Amino acid sequence: MTIPKTQTGYGIHHGVKKLVRFDNMPVPEPGPSEVLLKIEVTGLCRSDLHILIVQDPRIPEKMVMGHEICGSIAKVGSEVTDERYQAGQRFCMLIADACGSCENCRAGHDNWCTVNGTLAFGISKDGGFQQYLLVQNLRSLIPIPDDVSYEAAASATDAILTPFHAIMKVKLDLGPTTKVLVVGAGGLGLNAIQILKFFGCRIVCIDKKAGNENLAKEFGAAQFYTDADEIEDAQESFDLCFDFVGHQTTMEACVEYVKTGGKIVLVGLGNRVLTIPNYELARREVQIIFNFGGSSKDQSEILQWISAGVLKPVVASASMSELPEYMDKLAKGEVVGRVVFKPKL
Repeated sequence: MTIPKTQTGYGIHHGVKKLVRFDNMPVPEPGPSEVLLKIEVTGLCRSDLHILIVQDPRIPEKMVMGHEICGSIAKVGSEVTDERYQAGQRFCMLIADACGSCENCRAGHDNWCTVNGTLAFGISKDGGFQQYLLVQNLRSLIPIPDDVSYEAAASATDAILTPFHAIMKVKLDLGPTTKVLVVGAGGLGLNAIQILKFFGCRIVCIDKKAGNENLAKEFGAAQFYTDADEIEDAQESFDLCFDFVGHQTTMEACVEYVKTGGKIVLVGLGNRVLTIPNYELARREVQIIFNFGGSSKDQSEILQWISAGVLKPVVASASMSELPEYMDKLAKGEVVGRVVFKPKL
């Protein structure tokens, strides 16, 4: 394989609230214990839009974005002798560059890493919207089964990982008699419906986009509504309510429909601050469970679910040169499911 000297990337440049193209970026040379990953596909997430809008001063002034990364090893450092990490082998990335040694990592919660927890590919350090990525911490590489495509594996990094991690927190509550409300049928919500269907739950879905109804029902939703006021089920009757939007109005819908002793699982991060009726929820002993991302253990398990055909990610593909166009579509709500982008090499 001939590796070019320079590459093209897309990301954030502080002060510009649109995706910026970076030309003639040097392709890094892996150090002795590092590998160079050839990017095969990288998924587009609503969080990418959030990064451009918020312009968080804690992230680099210029940064290649893209955190749903899959690729193959192009080159290994001189000290990388482990047969698991050799040229041509296929991986998806754990978003967080977890250390593997802190108390949380050793307990299996590497998404809570206390050493490198703020280092995340495409979020606080260069990510996958480019042709090659230097990987310094090899534990960030999650092997892809031979029968799982790069496109499907990309969804395991976030679009499935986040709802999977959230649902596993309440898996003992799931079964054929469990009534579940899913608020939001975007990339995360649709995958959540597939997972919940595996447990046999009765699922009701709300999403303001009527165009998402067919996919939601195909994946397992029994009913679909575009407004919480249309729901035929009684208020305070759902065992579990998942909010994949995180707006004040969607949280209020969950509060309205969760039953006494039920649980609200808050996954979406649409609003930075939410107001909840503290006394009302305390009186009904409703639990609120928060969620952020997932662990490498979750990610590996998801890949096995995809391999077994239990999960069928909805993924479209496009050229990485089309990223700016799709970012605009995402802002307008015109993207259904996940889109992954292939760099032109």
